[in-house]
Amino acid sequence: MLKYSQLQGVCKLEGNRLGRPYHRLPGMFISKFDILESRLSHYFLRKHRSNVSLKKIACTMDVKNKRADVLASPVGNLAFDIDRPLLLTILNNFYGLDAHFDENSKTDRPPTKTEARLRNRLALDICQMLFNEETLGLPLTVKADNSHILTQWAYQIAFTLNEDKQSSFYILLDNAHTDFILNALRKKEKPQVDEGAAARKSKQKAIMTQIINTLPLSLDVKVAEINMNVADLTLIKAGDILPISLADKFPVAIGQSALFSALIVEDSDKLLLSDITENISEKSYE
Repeated sequence: MLKYSQLQGVCKLEGNRLGRPYHRLPGMFISKFDILESRLSHYFLRKHRSNVSLKKIACTMDVKNKRADVLASPVGNLAFDIDRPLLLTILNNFYGLDAHFDENSKTDRPPTKTEARLRNRLALDICQMLFNEETLGLPLTVKADNSHILTQWAYQIAFTLNEDKQSSFYILLDNAHTDFILNALRKKEKPQVDEGAAARKSKQKAIMTQIINTLPLSLDVKVAEINMNVADLTLIKAGDILPISLADKFPVAIGQSALFSALIVEDSDKLLLSDITENISEKSYE
């Protein structure tokens, strides 16, 4: 239960919108406040010689607007509107005119063609700047659409640039764009699908294979062997010569496990293994 004074900012959902996270759409824009502030300030300063900064972002559902400039994208229709005092301030800053003119005089006189051209340019530039992968993560191609006349919009996002009154511009979204943004939010927050036991086992097996293949091993080569009893061993003196017979090939093993047999050859003062022959023992068939 809320008092009437506490209802500001609370979204009212109609029955056909239940189950959709409309209340999370403002967070899409507010979470990008710093990025939007930087890009908008740079745009107005570079393109229109106006030193403005983003102060606030507000969202409103179910808005009627008859004067907004309608735009089109592959998703549907959206629109752009701007407070006329802000539009005239930007126009005067660009041409270097005196900005301190009468408040009533700038709103009572009919719009000029220069104002209309500036509105159209702002509409395309700002919408293309907002709806791309780098700013909001919503890549859309926006262009002017003079064939549709729309007055009812599902959502309005108001960007307030200065502390003064009537210093905001507005982006209006139809139902298709609203659902497009909500689907984008849903995909980003969707938990990752479980790979399944088989996929996890295969992935673990691949990791273990990679680890095993890169393990360092020491190969032992048995060059010679002689049989002696203890009595003969005690009689060995320095300078004695022991009779040793060399095999045709020398066994190579890892620890106690025999791998193969090979010849020992010398090349550039290095001993190398050559003519490798695999050992096949009868125990391997048991």
